[in-house]
Amino acid sequence: MGTILHTATAWAGLAVLSASACLAAQQPEQPPPGRWDIRSSGFMISGWGGPSDETTAAAFVDAGFNTVMANTAQLELCRAHGLRAILFDATPEFAAAHRGDGAVWGYYVQDEPRAEEFAQAGARLAAFQTADPTHPGYINLMAHMNLDEYFRTVSAWFLSYDYYQWWWGPQGQFDRLGAHRAAALKAGVPLICWVEANADKRYERGEAGAGYLPDNAVKLRQSVYGALAYGVKGIQWFTTELALDKTGKLTESGADVATINKELAVLGPVLVGLRSTGVWHTTPVPAGTEELPAGGRIATQCEALAIGSFVDDADGAEYVMVVNTSIEKPAGVSLSLSQVSDSVDELDREAGEWRTLAAAGPEHVAKAELTLAPGDGALLRIR
Repeated sequence: MGTILHTATAWAGLAVLSASACLAAQQPEQPPPGRWDIRSSGFMISGWGGPSDETTAAAFVDAGFNTVMANTAQLELCRAHGLRAILFDATPEFAAAHRGDGAVWGYYVQDEPRAEEFAQAGARLAAFQTADPTHPGYINLMAHMNLDEYFRTVSAWFLSYDYYQWWWGPQGQFDRLGAHRAAALKAGVPLICWVEANADKRYERGEAGAGYLPDNAVKLRQSVYGALAYGVKGIQWFTTELALDKTGKLTESGADVATINKELAVLGPVLVGLRSTGVWHTTPVPAGTEELPAGGRIATQCEALAIGSFVDDADGAEYVMVVNTSIEKPAGVSLSLSQVSDSVDELDREAGEWRTLAAAGPEHVAKAELTLAPGDGALLRIR
């Protein structure tokens, strides 16, 4: 994460991997028995930082976090509040003694390693994962790294990267999401990403005058739901200090974070078990992304949508995440979905229940209507 300044030229080194339908449909490898699987940990809702006492631990829980970054001395505090911890100061010996510990998410290895540091970071990561195969070593990447080289060098069990579109500029945001999605699918590992806990870019640069932007909530929502359409299995907020003050009180932006976290707590248990099979955009199609194909299973005339498709390999159920990528205009979305046997259902994020959005017609086509606020999304199930 850090406060490293990034310029537009930094993105020139991005290793863009193909996001083709062939790769998207690839069946990822399943972890061997006894090895960590993100489905056992659950959808990650995390941030850079952790609790210091009972009050702040309760504040993290109230704000919807289920994972924190902490030291080993805070592990029992995290356990008492039902929080999983990524441990900064653990050793492989500590890891060996905590196999299967439900309060441990993983072991911190390095943040934002340079390419020349991959081998050393990979060796440290392997030492943790050998000592405790039930928890992963933790490495996070900057957004412009060579992902082929990373996976050739590091035996990572997940892919985490910095997705700071509001601090670094939204140009190419979906192209980068697509590259990381493709790399994660190719490696057969889950994708998680960091997003800003406050959209004001002056925080990242340490500039005076940083505060709360009028469109902060919409920007955070668009980042999160856009990432969900690309199949992420965890959202990490940078930093928790921008969401919670030292006493555990929510900041103005923290209230936006907590609202989204509450929704992720409902969506996450479904999304964490799904495999991404495709991502498309409607006009205007962002550079480096795929346009929703004409004559395909999903049809719409609505603009500025990101549409992600998923399958649950356990039962074959199919899902669609529809996102309004505009941060300015609401979207009245009309979708036509073919090959529907029964209905198209929407997951109600407040009730946590599926409700029928559209029934299948005589030609097994369902026509669904929904309204999405700027930056918002909806998870649909096809039956």
